[in-house]
Amino acid sequence: MNAMRLTSSAPSLRQHTITAPAPAWRHPDHIVLETCVEDIEGVRISARAGADRAELCDNLTAAGTTPSIGTIEAAIFAAAEQVEQRRAQAGPYWADKADAAAPFGLRVIIRPRGGSFVYDADEGRAMIADVRRIASLALEMAEFTRPQATGGGRGQLPPAVDLGFVVGALTEDGTIDRGLVRLLVDMANGAPVTFHRAFDQCRDTVEAYGDLEGLGVRYVLTSGAAQTAADGASVIAGLVASGGPTVVAAGAVRPHGLVDLVESTGVREVHMRCPREGMTPDEPQRTDEALVRRAVEAVRTVPLPE
Repeated sequence: MNAMRLTSSAPSLRQHTITAPAPAWRHPDHIVLETCVEDIEGVRISARAGADRAELCDNLTAAGTTPSIGTIEAAIFAAAEQVEQRRAQAGPYWADKADAAAPFGLRVIIRPRGGSFVYDADEGRAMIADVRRIASLALEMAEFTRPQATGGGRGQLPPAVDLGFVVGALTEDGTIDRGLVRLLVDMANGAPVTFHRAFDQCRDTVEAYGDLEGLGVRYVLTSGAAQTAADGASVIAGLVASGGPTVVAAGAVRPHGLVDLVESTGVREVHMRCPREGMTPDEPQRTDEALVRRAVEAVRTVPLPE
């Protein structure tokens, strides 16, 4: 990868922010499953097993930090390979089939360290730089992963990988760090931005939710300011009903509880870890493919809320 090319392209990103409406494939006809993974293998497993998205982190024992640029590039390739296989199995007219056409969502966490979500100026600059460089990488990688039309008359084909960012920053008094979040959204160059569970530490979730909508954040990851999504169901339901950024329920979400969670909250998207059994915190946090498949099967059977 040409480092000079990445560096020289970065300043132009803010001048080309995408403002078009979200494409149809970001509104699937089923409950969306997003996994939380620590490595490239987890991304590949999630895509192969049928999950809609994966949040890619490093160091999940510290609740996730920014992965390396090399890990992100390799993860994009891994996800694209799985999508290409799925589309090949669907046949030459895969773009007309919703399941085959949908890209795999890859969300990269931007978090310079574990601990508090209050960041100083140096940490904020590092986060902005990470988003800018990763957004630039995504543009470059699109040249390698963009599908090619094989027949006439077809419009632009959906990408293989839909890359986005997961961010979170608070002030000392428990409000959204609006200045930093706005800069992170700007640097994302139109890629979807999720605000992570730092949201659950805000002093007023209703106020914070409104702030995030005004800052251009598209998704909010939350347990409803409770230990689990089930415990915070009433808060989550209130956020969903207010009609702002898409609410993604998180916090001890399990396949067997999905029906109750969706019915009690109205969410259309859920986020869960699918770890292998028996892992200790001091070893790599691997993803259990069988558990991802069970979760996919579960979400596909849950009716969408009215």
